[in-house]
Amino acid sequence: MAFCGAAAAHPLDPLTGPEIEAAVAALRAAGAAGEGTRFIAVDLAEPSKAVVLAGRSAPRRAHVVLRRGTAMAEAEVDLASGRVDGPRAITDAQSGVLLEEWETAAKLTMAHPDWQAAMRRRGYTSFGTLFCSPLTVGWFETAEERGRRLLRVPCYETAGGRTTVHGRPIEGLFAIVDLGEQRVLRVVDTGVVPVREGPDRVDEAVFPDLRPAMKPVLQAAPQGGNVRIEGHQVTWDHWRFHLRLDRRFGPVISLARWAEGGRDRMVLYRGHASEMFVPYMDASEAWYFRSYMDIGEYGFGGLSSALQAGSDCPAHAAFLDATLPADDGTPLDLPGVLCVFERNTGNPAWRHAEIVDQTHEGRPEVELVVRSIPTIGNYDYVVDWVFTARGEIRIDVGATGMDAVKGVAARSMAEPGAAAEVMTGMLIAPGAVGVWHDHYISFRLDLDIDGPANSFLRERLAPRAAQGGTPRRSLWVPERIAMPVEGAVEPGHGPEIWRVVNPGVTTSLGHNPGYEIILGHGAVSLLDPEDTPQRRAAFTGAPLWVTAYDAAETHAAGAWPNQARGGDGLPRFVSRGRSIDNADLVVWATMGFHHLTRPEDWPVLPTKWHRIELKPYGFFTRNPAITLRRDFQK
Repeated sequence: MAFCGAAAAHPLDPLTGPEIEAAVAALRAAGAAGEGTRFIAVDLAEPSKAVVLAGRSAPRRAHVVLRRGTAMAEAEVDLASGRVDGPRAITDAQSGVLLEEWETAAKLTMAHPDWQAAMRRRGYTSFGTLFCSPLTVGWFETAEERGRRLLRVPCYETAGGRTTVHGRPIEGLFAIVDLGEQRVLRVVDTGVVPVREGPDRVDEAVFPDLRPAMKPVLQAAPQGGNVRIEGHQVTWDHWRFHLRLDRRFGPVISLARWAEGGRDRMVLYRGHASEMFVPYMDASEAWYFRSYMDIGEYGFGGLSSALQAGSDCPAHAAFLDATLPADDGTPLDLPGVLCVFERNTGNPAWRHAEIVDQTHEGRPEVELVVRSIPTIGNYDYVVDWVFTARGEIRIDVGATGMDAVKGVAARSMAEPGAAAEVMTGMLIAPGAVGVWHDHYISFRLDLDIDGPANSFLRERLAPRAAQGGTPRRSLWVPERIAMPVEGAVEPGHGPEIWRVVNPGVTTSLGHNPGYEIILGHGAVSLLDPEDTPQRRAAFTGAPLWVTAYDAAETHAAGAWPNQARGGDGLPRFVSRGRSIDNADLVVWATMGFHHLTRPEDWPVLPTKWHRIELKPYGFFTRNPAITLRRDFQK
């Protein structure tokens, strides 16, 4: 299904291909861009929230971030008139990595005589079977980092067929490339480590014990589906929302409303992944810098994979295209990078049986899924926004792809010296240690429960001595914890309930409508707060943050985390101490999980699922799924 190219019909629709071209042409005509200019972003400059909620039309404007060499600037372009506002310099910042920079760094590395000499020490006389994968460097306050735009470039052996290029590292060897000067600063060689044997591909030649093909288990909608997609607006059951793909954030869900009683009740004004921090637990020379900001340094949207029917998404899904700006400012069409589908989970949405008269009543659970799968180096992340007939919104993230492996000499833990080689991970295959690491994904959720004026309620479940003269001795009660101003929510060891409610609206039961925020995986960072990777990713120090709404505050670790010194993003936002009581507020939920690697991860990681839930809490006056018809099952 085409998801691009048509004239914008909604104020939040992404820029079309012609609009991207018009914005770039206006900048060139104004002398703000030339042949050497690279475009970090050519995005919709969203109208104000007040304009969107009022349903008023707004001029189409583009927000553009440009780079000449390592210097960055931003501008806005009125797409109707071509008028350019700016450019304004962006100082002391590094953009994320561009595709051409990956290619340049790899070529510079392989052409360098010191790298070639190191490869000859490893027995290589030619380099045609090698692949080099440039990596962001973090920030560690070294003299070498200051004033430079850097990548570190390790390489891999790819001979013999493969499912992945990352399975056979040339361990202990990498180049440090200065992109500004277009040269290799130095080549680091910590010693020769044998390259593990391959290949790493999944077929009968490698795995003769492949199990017999299973009979297909299919989902079908013989009478047609229940999803309606009109432009970028999606309707299913009681849900209405706007969907677009952002080059940096990936899928953006806006204006998610529940329709009932002839009106649309707002739940989520805008939601998207904001930042992702992946630090590895190895402090050796070849690994210590691996502390990636996958969204700010690489981008979820621009690295979205084309989805495959029958494996990535059901065959009956609607596959949607997107248009994003390429590095040179031309429109880039990405076919089939989003899919939208219904699925019957096989679970009951609700049910009850009465033993006394042998009656049963129940309904099947069917839900709507919006899916994208960005591939960031060795990892693939299945990002699902799920909408249910129970009025819930769920964010499910499945981590798959493969572990980042460190090459070692040991082929088995029974070998002498093997224990010393696995101090920072687990031997998951002969010659390969899966290094322990973390994943933290911050989701920015601008909840507007029945309108923008909301409050954040925090309740801790506290044990109490039972009263009333019965034999019962103890129970628990929820205790309100005051949080009138923005800040981090750190629950400690006691169970807590977190809700966003509208204090200005009362249901017929006398409740303020609200939604509960449930973190299925809310691990926080164990790193020293003063460690430089942790300073860059301070949002991982708490599972939840609450801020007053500001349209400009969209990045949990700051707008430009690449080689950043830290302190930006959520710590800076909450330092203002703004009120979040009966105010427009935003919650930032961190989906955090520690990954202790295992042999079962190899050669491809079985998908590990993690979850955040937005669950109605007093929003309805009864179970919203009670109105599902019995004939829904036929």
